[in-house]
Amino acid sequence: MPIFDRFEDDLDDLAERCANPDPGIRRVAMMELAEAVGPDATVLLLKGLGDDDAAVRAAAAKALDEHDGADVVAGLVQALEDADAAVRQRAADTLAEKKEPGCGPLLIARAAHADPFVQAAALRALRELVLPDALAAALDALRSPVPEVRREALGVIGYLKAESALPALIATAKDVDPSVRRATMAALVFLRPGSPGVATLVAGLRDEDWQVREEAAISAGKIRLPEAVELLIACMDDPVWQLRIKAANALGRIKAADAVPVLGHALRSEIGNLRKEAAAALGEIADPRALPVLKANHDDPDPDVRKLVRWAIGRCGG
Repeated sequence: MPIFDRFEDDLDDLAERCANPDPGIRRVAMMELAEAVGPDATVLLLKGLGDDDAAVRAAAAKALDEHDGADVVAGLVQALEDADAAVRQRAADTLAEKKEPGCGPLLIARAAHADPFVQAAALRALRELVLPDALAAALDALRSPVPEVRREALGVIGYLKAESALPALIATAKDVDPSVRRATMAALVFLRPGSPGVATLVAGLRDEDWQVREEAAISAGKIRLPEAVELLIACMDDPVWQLRIKAANALGRIKAADAVPVLGHALRSEIGNLRKEAAAALGEIADPRALPVLKANHDDPDPDVRKLVRWAIGRCGG
């Protein structure tokens, strides 16, 4: 139980330090208030957001991560317009951790703010609330000239899994900013095999930016997209090993029997995590043709790989 639940005198002492002329003492008091509970502690932190010293305000914004309520969200939203960049960033980071559906209207209103930083922070906070009313604001934000705003808007759309947003997603898949294209690949995770947006997701596996290709591979695996198998197999030869790992995972999820040869080759990789994903994928596919290469690698130096190889051999009938 936090100490401030038991000793009211400690909270009184903190309140005095919050009013101390020394900003260093006030800042430490804000940090200690993160461990306090109850409305009185929250009030002190919200007052700290209006302190004359930027370091104190930033400490208050960080400490509010441990406090909840509509008043906390409102205070953090106000702090998004602070004169100090560090305070604004801290408020945005804390706000993103809040899960207050009742504050949706406030955040939706800020999603149309003239300041792109405020706009992006509000969209980021809206993402995990999964509020249908946020969709219109997110679609409007896709017209922003600022990539960060477009990227955060795509996060909202991705969590909502809104098929009505598909035309907009097909457009943002060709965005000039690679981070926006990457967010589009993540947002397309609601697709089903054969749906109109599949070609857009598959095309992401050929994107010039490897992180876009990686995100496309992740989404293709999550929705078990057979249309992506050919390009996922091609991704197994990509120079970026992180992409090869995600492609192997996706091929296993899809249970792509055609991928057995390339996955078998990946079992001989110098990268342990890639060997693990390849062994796991071969086990998911469960094709007896994988038995020779699995048995040849049953003594892998990595114990995790050996365990997965044994499991895959059993799955393949060995």
